[in-house]
Amino acid sequence: MMNSEQYREHIERTFNAFCKIVLCHAALGAYKKLRKKQQFEVSLDYLREFDFEPVATTDECFVKYDVPTTFTICGKTVIVENEHLAAALFRLPEKRREVLFLWYYLGYSDAEISKMCGISRSAVFRRRKNALRFMRKEMEALENEE
Repeated sequence: MMNSEQYREHIERTFNAFCKIVLCHAALGAYKKLRKKQQFEVSLDYLREFDFEPVATTDECFVKYDVPTTFTICGKTVIVENEHLAAALFRLPEKRREVLFLWYYLGYSDAEISKMCGISRSAVFRRRKNALRFMRKEMEALENEE
């Protein structure tokens, strides 16, 4: 029994020594990494000595320069804030503009628009398709002018 107890103590001591060596090498590796990082990193206290411009920008997406354009269709007011879009919509014939507003802004279906305007559903579809084609050309022309 003595031999087995001595053998077990020997195994425990060997394992403890092994663990201590592993931990020591892990700590040395961590210190080595920290020293390498410190060579390339700059303290923020050092950066305060320089006078930097404030890092900021202003977002002009939500700034309104002009009064939005309003259109009245079937007794309902539609507000268009984009100047180019409003200019292109003004150039559209009245019937096509009405179909566009009823479809896109007020959410009516082709059948509902055809009943309101007294025309067929296919005529509503053609007016909307032609209006979109015209709007695309107008918007491209306005973008090219700038």
